[in-house]
Amino acid sequence: MENASPVVIISDEDIKNRGFTTAFDALKNLAQNTGQIQGDEFGSQGGFTPNAQTISLRGLAPGQALILLNGRRLAENPTPYNGQSNFVSLSSIPTAAIERIEVLTNGASAIYGSDAVAGVVNIILKDDVDSTTVSVMGGTTKDGGGDEVRLQVASGITTSDMSWTYGLEYHDIDPIFASDRDWLDSNFDSPTGGSYSYGIVVQDAYSGLNVDPGDGCERSGSGYERRMRTSTASGRELGYYCATDTAGDYSIQNGREKLSGFVSGSMDISNNTEFFLDALVTTQEAQNRGFRHFIFEPVIEPTPDGSGNLGWGNYLLKQRMFSFEELGPKSSSFDEKNINVTAGMRGMLSNFYEWEVSYSHSVADFESRRAWLKNEVVMDYFFGSDEAFYPGFLDGNGQYDFYAPITDEMRNELLGEQVINGDSYSRTLFGSISGDLFEMPAGMAQFAAVVEYNKQGYDLMQDERTLSDTEVSWWGLTGTEGGGDRDRWALGMEFGIPLLETLDLSLAARYDKYDDDTTDVGGRLSPMVGLEYRPIDSLLLRATYGKSFRAPDMHYVFAGDSGFYTTVYDWTACREGFVADGGNPDDFIPSGANCQQYTANIEGTRAGSTTLEEEKGTNIGVGIVYDLTDNLSFTLDWYEIELEDIVTDESVSGLIGDEYDCNYGLDGRDPDSAFCQNVYSKIERAGGDDVNAGDLTGVNVSPTNASRQLISGYDATVRYNYPTEFGDFTFRAEYTNTQSYKYQATPEDEYTDYRNLASFYDPRTSLTGVVGYQYQDFAVYLTGRRVGSTPWDTQPAEHSNPDSDQFGDVSRTSPYVYFNLTAQYRLTDNSSITFTGNNITDRRPPEDDTWTSWPYYNIFAYGGASRGASYYLEYVHRF
Repeated sequence: MENASPVVIISDEDIKNRGFTTAFDALKNLAQNTGQIQGDEFGSQGGFTPNAQTISLRGLAPGQALILLNGRRLAENPTPYNGQSNFVSLSSIPTAAIERIEVLTNGASAIYGSDAVAGVVNIILKDDVDSTTVSVMGGTTKDGGGDEVRLQVASGITTSDMSWTYGLEYHDIDPIFASDRDWLDSNFDSPTGGSYSYGIVVQDAYSGLNVDPGDGCERSGSGYERRMRTSTASGRELGYYCATDTAGDYSIQNGREKLSGFVSGSMDISNNTEFFLDALVTTQEAQNRGFRHFIFEPVIEPTPDGSGNLGWGNYLLKQRMFSFEELGPKSSSFDEKNINVTAGMRGMLSNFYEWEVSYSHSVADFESRRAWLKNEVVMDYFFGSDEAFYPGFLDGNGQYDFYAPITDEMRNELLGEQVINGDSYSRTLFGSISGDLFEMPAGMAQFAAVVEYNKQGYDLMQDERTLSDTEVSWWGLTGTEGGGDRDRWALGMEFGIPLLETLDLSLAARYDKYDDDTTDVGGRLSPMVGLEYRPIDSLLLRATYGKSFRAPDMHYVFAGDSGFYTTVYDWTACREGFVADGGNPDDFIPSGANCQQYTANIEGTRAGSTTLEEEKGTNIGVGIVYDLTDNLSFTLDWYEIELEDIVTDESVSGLIGDEYDCNYGLDGRDPDSAFCQNVYSKIERAGGDDVNAGDLTGVNVSPTNASRQLISGYDATVRYNYPTEFGDFTFRAEYTNTQSYKYQATPEDEYTDYRNLASFYDPRTSLTGVVGYQYQDFAVYLTGRRVGSTPWDTQPAEHSNPDSDQFGDVSRTSPYVYFNLTAQYRLTDNSSITFTGNNITDRRPPEDDTWTSWPYYNIFAYGGASRGASYYLEYVHRF
């Protein structure tokens, strides 16, 4: 089964035996899935794809792995990852339909074209089923929430001239809230002890002291308590405010209700020709619960008597969070539909050549709805609408007192419903022919040829308020929209040539031609060569070399004027504050530990570009497959993926860092150079006449072919079977080690290996082991998974100090280790019952004493870890 390119196969039995209930769970736990992803925990806090499920092979972007269904492309998720790039969401794939999942773990653009940079995931549907199987599964979590019910029916018809398989799956998953976990339900679960949140606060913008609310907290009806705020750093009293505990608000797992139907089969048209069809349709409704509605605004209240911190006015910062009882949570609902259909003909030509002609149509529709505050009503009610007193600032004279209780009438006026609609499609015409080419001394040379036409497109639409630049908009909310389509023609050839009885050569090349009106990709040739050397039957030495490419994401090309919010350290302001406090500029160290109070929340803008070129890649692989005995084998494969001209938005933190270097002539930067002037033009700061002069207010970024990246490492697997008269034992281990992760953001930057640096948050290693035992009607499997460590969120300041003995050190968390257990008993020849326990030791994610923001751990590297232990029982009956 092994050839020049390593392939990992996950069967439907593997999915069940390892305790996975969805295709996403199976792929998320793949050893090669070493990168960070945005899961449900992040989706409840915001993000552009709060209901998507995706993977990151080799630590690359989700869209850099090609996801196929029965070898066909799927429509991409209509909402872009990070508001930037396209990808395929795995949430629509039901396990009832899966025969197996094949994962090609190196680049394969010479076979599949664009997107096959990090690898290819091919999900194969069931076929040739001639019986009926019904299964019912129920489950829950140890600590509450997340109840699951799943019903699956699969059946088929097989005769002498046709075979059809079809089925249904209904899967309902309840949400889990942070309030269901006693270590996530309070601000005081923070490793630093935590503190109450500012529920309602009015703050002197200059002194940083709170204005005493008096009886305002009680009067507001919010349920918040009047408390004194004390600085944890200095012990200084900062004044009274209305306090609340907010940590338990979020959902940590989305609720989902999903219904899927599938059909796959073929029927003979003649002796040499058959018609085939496969289709998968999924509809799902999902929900998450976000944070509380809140408002924040700097205001300048006029003071005719000459009082106030400005003399002629009071420069204040006002913030109010609304409790669930007042306005409810920021809950979102998602309505998604995915349709994937392929129909075609295939057969034999002159009894020598296999051929196929097919058409594939894939559609993804998306709609989300969430309650949000109306900007003009917030200003009118709480902040006033008259900017004439001081340009750029509201006067704070709203209709209502800032502590006014929320009435039903106010609630109805304040809240509206934001709606996002999106749809995408992929349409493919495909033809292939393959067979023997000519006889060689070592065997028959073979070939395959393909021709393909693909058209893909999408539309992403925000409601009128989301991107409005008027007062009639949503409070503190922005978004991204866009739409377009493009065409692609492709022609490919592949050859298998037996050079010697022990040496096989494979050659492949594919030419893709893109619509010239959309990007500067034009045409792209992708070659690949592979060698398989078998000196003995039990030993395979293999090597591959190939070129890969990726066309720019649709949303990098067709995005309209879009906005986003982000948080960065303002190094320039931090240095100025350090000097103002008497520090020596030469002693300043720009680190997160030193600049926590100079974290800036800013709004950014971006738009797509039609001048982007393709990302270019080189893939190299060398490996060995050795069957030591009939029951013991192992594989070891080294890989290297290098990408150039990666399409990415300019880095916001990189721009702020470049501005810092330019301002102080560091790292060879000249403030008057064209480079620095370009950096300055993309960063917005408040003017010198403003009361918040110099504050970082915004940044403008655009997509560009700028980055370069190299990832290398190795994969290893061991398989062992040990049959005895008392039962059969099996063992399998899969290990991945990322040995190098080089990245260069721009040509001016160093090509740096981040693998061991504090800024590289991906786990560097991944290990999965499965031990199984089967005897007569009983089988049990124990799966252990170890996800490598990640750096602390905030490193000690001495790690950034060149004069310290700890300069360059990196403090890291412990690895994350958990176990799944599956036990199955066959009740009769046609029925069985299976118990599954996931994370049976209830292991929490690795602790990081510096991760002070909820949920106090790296949710991107250890997504889903807050779910804890869960248990399932499934009954299966075959008719």
